Amino acid sequence: MSAILRKSSFFFITHLCMFSIPGLATIPMWEDPGMISVMALWVPLWLSSSVLWSERQESYALLRTLPVTDRQIVRAKFGLALGFIVLYWVILTLLIRRSWGATPEYAGYMALASLTCAISIVLAAFWYIFSWRFGVSALTAAVIAVLAIGLIVALAVNMERMIKTGGIGILAPRWLAEGPWIYQAALFAAALAAHFGLMRVAVRVKEKSEAVL
Repeated sequence: MSAILRKSSFFFITHLCMFSIPGLATIPMWEDPGMISVMALWVPLWLSSSVLWSERQESYALLRTLPVTDRQIVRAKFGLALGFIVLYWVILTLLIRRSWGATPEYAGYMALASLTCAISIVLAAFWYIFSWRFGVSALTAAVIAVLAIGLIVALAVNMERMIKTGGIGILAPRWLAEGPWIYQAALFAAALAAHFGLMRVAVRVKEKSEAVL
């Protein structure tokens, strides 16, 4: 199990560090707090990339030599993705609090971070199932398409919003940003429920489709 986590975590750690650079680079002056909304929108894209590269480097022969079951492999990979999504959320929370903590936009950015991280929880699980069902080649094509479309849309929409608002950038939907905290808690609860539900599906898919690894 440690071998699986060690190989997969390399890409998650690398991408988390690359994700953090834009926000950390602005700490000395905080001249571009609007970067926070860009970073929040990139969380699903970085997670998708992490899953893709960890699966591309996976070896069917190696997995078959390890004393682990398919269920343990699924739990390890799903748990790894979930743990790193929590780290993304923590980093975003710290940056948002430092940049927007005393402004009316704080709630909007926090809700945006929660929304994109909740989406990432479900998306990462979906990518694993997609990989084990259709193979790494299909996963590569699908993730690249999502990355390209997501990057273009995120940058275009966010830049348009920043121009109109003088640097505020994208905020979460009003109902989520201005609603009680229980809304965001319910959002994460729903995402976690979907995550664990997809985990059960993933075990069955992987047991039936081992040959594509």
